[in-house]
Amino acid sequence: MSVDHIGRYEVIEVLGRGAMGVVYLARDPIIDRELAVKTLRVDLDMEFADEFRERFMREARAAGRLNHNGIVTIHDVGEDQKAGTVFIAMEYIEGQDLKDLMASDQLFRPSETARIVASIAEALDYAHSMGVVHRDIKPANIILTKDGTPKIMDFGVARLESSNLTVEGQFIGTPNFMSPEQITGKPVDGRSDIFSLGVLLFNMLTGERPFAGSNIHEVTLKIVQEKCAIPSTIRAGLPPAFNPIILKCLEKEPDKRFQSAAQIAQVLAALARSLINRESGDTGSTHVFTPGLQTQISHPEAKVGTDPQLTLSRVGEDTHPTAETRTFSPNTAAIRRPVVKRPAFSLALALRKLPLPEAAFFEVNPKWVVTSIGSWSGFWLLIFVILLLQIDRGLFVAPSDGRIRSIHEAAQLLRSARQLLERNDLELAEVACRRGLDQAPTSQVGRKMLAEVRRRINSEVSDEATQTRIDDLILQGRGLYREGRYSAAADRFEEVLKFEADNDVASSFLELIEERTRPSSQASASRQTAARAPKRTLTPKRSQRTTAARPTPGQARITLFFNSPISEGTISVSCDGEILTETPFNFTKKTFGIKRKGSGQVKKILLVPSGRHTITVELRAPEIGSMGTQSFTEALRSNSDWTLRLDLAKNSNKANFYFVPSR
Repeated sequence: MSVDHIGRYEVIEVLGRGAMGVVYLARDPIIDRELAVKTLRVDLDMEFADEFRERFMREARAAGRLNHNGIVTIHDVGEDQKAGTVFIAMEYIEGQDLKDLMASDQLFRPSETARIVASIAEALDYAHSMGVVHRDIKPANIILTKDGTPKIMDFGVARLESSNLTVEGQFIGTPNFMSPEQITGKPVDGRSDIFSLGVLLFNMLTGERPFAGSNIHEVTLKIVQEKCAIPSTIRAGLPPAFNPIILKCLEKEPDKRFQSAAQIAQVLAALARSLINRESGDTGSTHVFTPGLQTQISHPEAKVGTDPQLTLSRVGEDTHPTAETRTFSPNTAAIRRPVVKRPAFSLALALRKLPLPEAAFFEVNPKWVVTSIGSWSGFWLLIFVILLLQIDRGLFVAPSDGRIRSIHEAAQLLRSARQLLERNDLELAEVACRRGLDQAPTSQVGRKMLAEVRRRINSEVSDEATQTRIDDLILQGRGLYREGRYSAAADRFEEVLKFEADNDVASSFLELIEERTRPSSQASASRQTAARAPKRTLTPKRSQRTTAARPTPGQARITLFFNSPISEGTISVSCDGEILTETPFNFTKKTFGIKRKGSGQVKKILLVPSGRHTITVELRAPEIGSMGTQSFTEALRSNSDWTLRLDLAKNSNKANFYFVPSR
């Protein structure tokens, strides 16, 4: 549908079409001036009509406050009720935007790029000082006039710093040029435009985008998480002075970027002046913000690559044009990308594309590197030589094959002896130990094991002989008692008590012998008293002669063992209610004055009289109290060995107790 008028403006032609409206070339009949009129249809979707209208008006308010040579001027804003559109009337600029200039696979000279981006940075700094953030800096929104001056247009997504208006569920800006804080929905300020300006500078210099991807999701993920490549590694010969400027603009954290666009303008201005060859006394004409700089490639009749004064003979150095070449033409503002064969694969270039920290690419003085490496190499070489000299280089004769087999066989025999000893098969264990020692006579393990086997065998033999002797003495004592030879019988039973103090048979016969040998009057009185007294259990008595003759009972040995997972506590052991030991332990460790919990073993040997006793054991901890107690009633034979073991699992407050004879 053709449109003749928009408001009071007469439509001449269509300049361009967008997603939400059209841009027309129009004439203001009142002052007879050509304008660019940008429209927005608000009746496309009534649900969002108010939101679109507000966004469109926000562009007018944002740009209308600005009056700068590098920003497109807004003249009027209004709404055409008849056409159902709102519009902005702005100055009409003849020229080309950067997107069209770069679309034909062309690259700008480095000095020209620095001049253009510096001018854009100066305009952005002015907008930021007025409280306006553009938020959509990209090549399509930068137009170059006939004299080469860049102008920023399309403040359609600009935001006033005093406004909280947002567009819910939409990207505010172009994803390829957005800053990380825009993508993540964080508050933005002028430093967001600085990030977008860094993307634009990277794109103009290399012809590629720093965060390329096959879809929006991939692009936004790279912008937020990945670092960009070093520009000079992408375009061969690009002056490396651009690298730190671009990388600082593209920092993920706003605090690490340039803090104002004016700083970028100053840096790029100095860089642009350093990239051209000037005649002496020509400093006044090289101001970076003045149109017509010799940094432009501006001869319309020149053919690229034919005149060394108009083309880039060395990348990073511009030639000095004459005064006749200072008329700017957008069609010659860029040079065509030269056909360059891609270099062969280089490991160094591949490593530089990795997301390494910036410090990894700092230039280092080679002499310092050589000195450092040489010093450290010499130090470690000296250490190696010292250790080498410490080696004892005496005569070492390797054992023969037969000796190796003997050692292997001895190890197997001793391992078998250990298993037999654990099963208490003492005779076979002794045979295996002796055979192992025949193969390895100096084995300390074998000698200790054989000694243990002999000790157990002797203990068993002694116990058997003692029991046989006790049985013989009791048998002899009974025979002598029947014959009335009470004194001889008492000697036999007294000898039994030397071997086994609590032998009930010997004690009973000694009681009978004592009664038999007592005078008759005392025996009669004793029988009468016993008849009148209530029946009770008699405790064996000893005569004065017998008691004096009986020896001291033997002793049993108890080994207390506790593999403690707790740091400190006390183990209490008593025999028939009498305390044998109170054994405290503390495995707390100190490191630099700081106490740390530890663990360890408690082992102690206790001696108790032989006989039948009740052994009671208790474990206590300072913070918990009693962690368990248990009593064991056992007959402890003379010279017998017993093990009293405590077990406590980690993270448990209950201990287990075991009292068993040692094999």
